[in-house]
Amino acid sequence: MNEQIFTSDFMNKLEKLSISVKNMATYGLAGSRKSKAKGMSVEFSDYREYVPSDDFRRIDWNAYGRFKKLYIKLFMEEKEAVFRIFIDNSKSMSFNNKNITSLRLAAAFTYITLNNLDKVLINPLISNETGIFLGQGKNSFMKHISYLENIDFNNHETSFAGLKKMNFNGSGISIIISDLFTNEDIEDVIKFLAFNKQQILVLHILSEEEMNPRIDGKLKMVDSETGQEKNLVITPRLLKKYKENVKRFSNNINDICSKYGATYVNIKSTDSIEKIILEDLIGTFIMI
Repeated sequence: MNEQIFTSDFMNKLEKLSISVKNMATYGLAGSRKSKAKGMSVEFSDYREYVPSDDFRRIDWNAYGRFKKLYIKLFMEEKEAVFRIFIDNSKSMSFNNKNITSLRLAAAFTYITLNNLDKVLINPLISNETGIFLGQGKNSFMKHISYLENIDFNNHETSFAGLKKMNFNGSGISIIISDLFTNEDIEDVIKFLAFNKQQILVLHILSEEEMNPRIDGKLKMVDSETGQEKNLVITPRLLKKYKENVKRFSNNINDICSKYGATYVNIKSTDSIEKIILEDLIGTFIMI
C-alpha cells in the first residue's frame, strides 16, 4: 500500500469522523457507543423495583422516601461497536488498482473505527482465517496496515461462502468491499447479514475500463478468475449493450441493498481516498 495516502493532513481529517451506527450496541467491552444494556455509566436511563439480587448501593433513597418502595437507578451503559470489513481478494480485484483502492478504504475505515474506541475485524473473503483481530486503539493501527498490505489478491473466483458460515454473536456493522463479480446470489449475502442484525455498507468497486471500455475489433477475452476464453468482435452496438448491462448490474445490487436497509455506494477505482471518504460517504455512512 502507498503510505503517502495517509498524510498527516488526511489523518487529521479522519480524526474528526465517526461511523453512524443505527442500532445501539448490546455487546462487547466498554466503549463509546450507547448500549441498550443497562450498566453503571454516568448517564441516567430509568428506574426499576429493587430485587434481592441487586446491588443495594444503587437504591435511590429519595424515591423510597416518596413511594415507600425500593427502586434502583439504571444507567445507560457504553459498549464498543464491532465492525467487520470484508475484502474481496479474488483475482479480478487486481485489475486497474481495484485492490489498492479496496485496501486504502479498509485502512481508512479501520483508522476511524479504532479512533472511536470500537473493535474492527478484517476478513479477506477468500481465506482460511475469519475475523482477524489485531488490537484496539490507534496504537494498533500500524498492525492493521501491515496485515492489509499482505493480503493476497491472486485467488481465483469471488466467494462469500466463508462469510455465510460466520457466527456474528449480536448486532454490528459489516462493510463489503468488492467488485461483486460472482456467480453467487448477492441477495442471499445481504439477507444473511441483515438477518444477523448487521448494519451493512456495500462498496462496489469498478474500474473506469470496466464501466466504459475503449476497445474495438477482434479480441480474445480471458476471465481472470476462471480462465475461460471467449473470442469477440467488439462493435459500437455491442459496447452500448455492455454499458447498459453494467448499469443494470449496479442498479440491481442497489435495489437489493435498499430492500434490506443496506447502504450501497458505487466507487471508481481511480477515485481518490479523500473523495470517497470525505465526499461520497459523508452524510450517509460517515458523520463529522
